[in-house]
Amino acid sequence: MTKVLASRLRKVLVGVIDSAFLTGRHLLYSVLVANKVVDEARRLKRKCLVFKVDFEKAGDSINWRFLFYMLKRLGFNDKWIWLIKGCLISSRVPILVNGSPTKEFSISKGL
Repeated sequence: MTKVLASRLRKVLVGVIDSAFLTGRHLLYSVLVANKVVDEARRLKRKCLVFKVDFEKAGDSINWRFLFYMLKRLGFNDKWIWLIKGCLISSRVPILVNGSPTKEFSISKGL
């Protein structure tokens, strides 16, 4: 089910988000864009603020209600959102501690 949903979602992601994790883009793409912005700010002698996100920990603080709210706002229908929720509720993941996976746990807390 997740592969079908991901395949369909991939078609609309480009119009929804701009991410280094989309097919055809690399993580380095974001770094290059950030460097260009900083270089341009320096060249124009303008102030610039750089904000770095730890992508490995970004999933630790997902607000599921907000995610589903945004899916609705972006035009995804209730059935699609229900399917996404079903995938999340049924999934179990481990985390790596010093490179070794822990016991799997549910990520559905707060759904």
